[in-house]
Amino acid sequence: MEFLPRTLLYYMLSHGYLYGALLRHTKKRHLALASLPFFVVMGLFPYIHGLLPDGSAVQKFFARMGTVWQPSALFCLLAILGRDVFSLGRWAGRGRFPHWAEPLSLSARRNLLALLFVGAGLYAYGIHEAHNLKVRRLELPLPANAVTERLRLVFAADLHIGPQTGTPFLRRAVEAINAQNPDVILLGGDILDDAMQGTAADRDALRQLRARLGVFAVLGNHDAFGGHEHAQTFVDSCGIRVLADEMLPLGPLTLLGIDDPAVRAQKGGKDVDVAALAAGRPSAAPLVLLTHRPNLLPGSVGHFELQLSGHTHGGQIGLLEPLLVRAYGTPTGLSRHSSPDGESLLYVTTGVGFSKLPIRLGAPPEIVVIDLVPSVAGRP
Repeated sequence: MEFLPRTLLYYMLSHGYLYGALLRHTKKRHLALASLPFFVVMGLFPYIHGLLPDGSAVQKFFARMGTVWQPSALFCLLAILGRDVFSLGRWAGRGRFPHWAEPLSLSARRNLLALLFVGAGLYAYGIHEAHNLKVRRLELPLPANAVTERLRLVFAADLHIGPQTGTPFLRRAVEAINAQNPDVILLGGDILDDAMQGTAADRDALRQLRARLGVFAVLGNHDAFGGHEHAQTFVDSCGIRVLADEMLPLGPLTLLGIDDPAVRAQKGGKDVDVAALAAGRPSAAPLVLLTHRPNLLPGSVGHFELQLSGHTHGGQIGLLEPLLVRAYGTPTGLSRHSSPDGESLLYVTTGVGFSKLPIRLGAPPEIVVIDLVPSVAGRP
């Protein structure tokens, strides 16, 4: 299902469920009916935000209102769903509880209150963690013939620029990146939360990125939502070069940026052959492969020194991370991979922003500072 109908279905069904709960539990039906337009408008929040005049006061007000409403609505939805599931379980198990267990069976109302209390605490912490940006540092020794001087890369993925993440948080991320004095800045896709996002203020923030050898990016699946052309135009307007299945020599470094499958599908392109592309690189320069998803592309291992990817957010809730490892075959963080062609390193970041669910639990946002250094005797 394409982005527009899928997202429309998600927002409208969730707001419809909330509105149904309001109708069931309020005695003032006229007030509930009067609130129906609000539920419809907020159910279409991402689209209405994108249609408002870019950077206008009304767009900023609507974004602030939605940033408060959307997580609150999601929290209420989870609590009401939990209450309804509990009530359904009580109904299905009526008369089946042993006599000694009856006192342990809470009422549906008490169950809802307990869920609200525990959930509110987790949600508050999750919002705090989602905005508590970390700086992770790595030093990667490479063969002396591959790198002859220290080279600092700063890698950030999954900015998810939009009204939920907010321009102030984006500015903080840009300041944190610039503070690392990078030689190269790499953005690993999902720069926009969807193709309708990206305001003038967001553009001004990204234009402040500074690196000695330049700022480069690939597009991710969210950048393709609604058409990748908008994301490409936005990123270009920020002075950032997008690499689309292309290799770029940068003197002491060679970059290879790979399109996300969602972007490639929109372009009608064929699967990329990393080994064939890598064959044309300068022999002495380390090859850094930048691709949004953390898959190891077929036949690629051994043809690059380091792959940088995002996409998974580390699960965004840490308990989900094992499911992502199973899905992609690669863990969050640094891992080493081998093939008959040689060894390659892969770093999968938890990313900077978030999408739809504005919390993180056990998967804090990060920018990654990677110092490539020449290996010396005795150092692995």
